Amino acid sequence: MNAMAGIFDYIPIISAVLFGIGLVGVMVYERSRTRQSKEPESSTS
Repeated sequence: MNAMAGIFDYIPIISAVLFGIGLVGVMVYERSRTRQSKEPESSTS
């Protein structure tokens, strides 16, 4: 039972970390996509 309780204690932390990673991933993806669509010729990255 202790192992299950520990897992359930970590669920909010894991969900928060996954949400943060997803949010950063979406931001980076949108930024790179808009950069590609707005200026496709100048690729200085």
